[in-house]
Amino acid sequence: MLAARVVNGIATATSETLLVQVIADMLFLHERGLWTGVYFMGYFLGLFIGPVISGNIAQKYGWRSFFWLSLALTCFNLITLLICFPETRFRRDSVLEGSELRATSSPSQNIKQTSQEVESEQLENIERANTVSSGRPSRSQFKLWQAPEAEWKAILLRDIISPFRLFFFPIILWAALNVAGPANLLLFWNLTESSVLSAPPYNFSPSSVGYANFAFVVGGLVGLATAGPFSDWVAVRATKRNNGIREAEMRLPALIPYFMFTVVGIVIGGVGYDRLWDWPVVLVVGYGFSGLCVTTVPTIAIAYAVDCYKPISGEIMVVATVIKNTCGFAMSYWVMPMAARRGFLAPAMVEFALTIGPMVLGLPIYFFGKRLRRLTRHSSVHSYAD
Repeated sequence: MLAARVVNGIATATSETLLVQVIADMLFLHERGLWTGVYFMGYFLGLFIGPVISGNIAQKYGWRSFFWLSLALTCFNLITLLICFPETRFRRDSVLEGSELRATSSPSQNIKQTSQEVESEQLENIERANTVSSGRPSRSQFKLWQAPEAEWKAILLRDIISPFRLFFFPIILWAALNVAGPANLLLFWNLTESSVLSAPPYNFSPSSVGYANFAFVVGGLVGLATAGPFSDWVAVRATKRNNGIREAEMRLPALIPYFMFTVVGIVIGGVGYDRLWDWPVVLVVGYGFSGLCVTTVPTIAIAYAVDCYKPISGEIMVVATVIKNTCGFAMSYWVMPMAARRGFLAPAMVEFALTIGPMVLGLPIYFFGKRLRRLTRHSSVHSYAD
C-alpha cells in the first residue's frame, strides 16, 4: 500500500504544477484570476466529493471498490489528455528589446520618474503580446512527443534546482503558505469529521459522514464564482485609478472578504466540535466557509505570484505543493493525538493560526510587495523562457 501511494504521488504530482503553467501560457493578465480559480476548484473538487463517494462505496461494496473506480477515472482522464489536450508552450520573441521602452505623458499629467524607474516598472508590470490573431491548435501540438529544446539538459537541471532557490523569494513563499494553509484546513476537517460526526450526539452513518462534504462543495462553488472575477475586477479598477499602470499588488485587497469568512468558519467549526453544537451550524458555517476559503485564498495568492514571476509559474506551484504536502503529512501525526488529549478546539486553533497567519501577512505584502520584487529584479528567473 505504501509503495502504491509513492507511485501514485509521482504520477499525480504533475497536476499540481502543470496546469498553472498552462494558464500562464494561454491567458491574458486580466483573465488569470478567473481561470486560476477554475483550476483550484477542479483540484479540490476531488477532495470535496471523494469522501462522499468513498463513504457510500465502502458501506455497500467495500473500500477496495473505490480504488477500482479511481483507476477507471484515471484511465479515462489519461485518454482524454492524450487525445484532446494540445501543447500550449510557445516561444515568442520579446518585444521589449534593449531600451526601446518609452514613457509617454500628456500636458495634464506630470510623471516624476526617471527613465530607469519607468523602464523597471514597465518591465515588471506590463505584458504585451507581439501578435494579435485567432486560430486553432495545429496538428503538431497534439503529437505525443514534442521536439525538445536544443539545451533541454540545461533547462531540466535548471528546473530541478529553481524551486530550492524560490523558497527564499518572500512573495513566492507567502503565496505558497496561502495555498498550504487552506488546503490543510480542509485536511483537518477530513481527518476529524468521521470521529466527531459518527459519535454521539450526531451518530452519522459512514454514508452520512460522506454527504457532509457537500458543504465544502457548495462553499467551493461560491468561491469559484467570485474569487477569480472579483480579484480581476479589483485589479482592473485599481489600474484605471493608477493612470493605466498595473501593479501586481492591486489584486490583494480582494482577500479581505474571504479573510473574514475564513475566520468565522474556523472559529465556529472548532467551537462547534468542542461544544457539540447542532450539526447544521458545524456543516453550514464551519465546513461551508472553509470550502469557500479553500478555493479563494489560493486563487488570489497564486495569481499574484504568477503576476510577479510569470516565467516560473510551474516552479511556484512546486514550492506551494512541497509546503502543502509536508504540512499535511505532519498533520496526520498530531491532530488526532492532540484532540484526544485536549479536545478538538486546540488543534482547530492551531490550524487557525496556520491558515490566518499567512493571510494577515498579506497586509505588509500589499504595502511592501513592490520593494520585495525589486530585491529580485536582477534574478535570472526573469529571463527564463515563457
